Amino acid sequence: MRRGYLFLLVGCLLSLNVHAQLLQVKMVTDRNNFLPNQAVVVKLVVRNVSGQKVMLADGEDWVQFSAHDGRGIPVLRNGNPPRGKSILVDNGKSHVWTYQMAPIFDFSKPGVFTIHARIKIRQFNNHILDVPPLKFQVVTGVKIAEMRRGVAPRQVGQPPDLRTYTLRSTRVHGRTHLFLRVEGTRGNEMRIYNVLDLGRKVPFGKPQMEMDPQGVTHVFFQFYAKNFRYYQVGPEGQMLVRQSYFFHKYPPALVRDDEGRVGITGAHREVMKDDFPKAPDRKRPSSEGRAPPELLLKK
Repeated sequence: MRRGYLFLLVGCLLSLNVHAQLLQVKMVTDRNNFLPNQAVVVKLVVRNVSGQKVMLADGEDWVQFSAHDGRGIPVLRNGNPPRGKSILVDNGKSHVWTYQMAPIFDFSKPGVFTIHARIKIRQFNNHILDVPPLKFQVVTGVKIAEMRRGVAPRQVGQPPDLRTYTLRSTRVHGRTHLFLRVEGTRGNEMRIYNVLDLGRKVPFGKPQMEMDPQGVTHVFFQFYAKNFRYYQVGPEGQMLVRQSYFFHKYPPALVRDDEGRVGITGAHREVMKDDFPKAPDRKRPSSEGRAPPELLLKK
């Protein structure tokens, strides 16, 4: 009898190992630390090495996620991942599913977190395959500047909404990155609108932040020896403009004119491939080039 149980156990273990070798799965993210309420984007990568085509994402429960903090306590779940469409993955090919984890789990507090996942393969008799866990940190970062302003309400006659714009920095892959956190009220509701990664910045120098009469926030900071980044961000944290500028002799500045308009002085536009909205071409302006008129403000 004992020998029979032993053979059964060995058979089950061999079956699990065989199924695990048919698919190679992993979770990846572009960084190992985030700010509170920042978008935590995780990619689930599945590579098919089974020798046949495999149907995946063919059920509501085909993938299940869970999260724990550094003490092993489950993280509060706010929802479930979207199912998406069923995918037939060819042998030797990979498919990537992208999931936004912040709405699913509450990562609003600093700490160390681990995301676990398992996928169900109906084609292999509903075999459950565990995905190697993914660990990351949520850090508060360093506050650089904060600005509180009123924003026009959506309905006439209502009091203005309040917004708090906070610039924070933290290290990402060994380099200093700048973040803009937008939070405030919409009517009687308090909410976090966005935590926007503005990209690399130099360790020295203080970023500038201003708001124009239209409620658009302007951020200007140095990210290389003679290069600056310029952003325009809407009242709900949406990125409106991303541009790059360079200077020759004296550092540029973000300034405001007598009419309240905000713009850049002392720098020239440098067209980059990651400009937003995308520039019509990538030709670098000459030394006589000029920025758009709304950015040419004089002190």
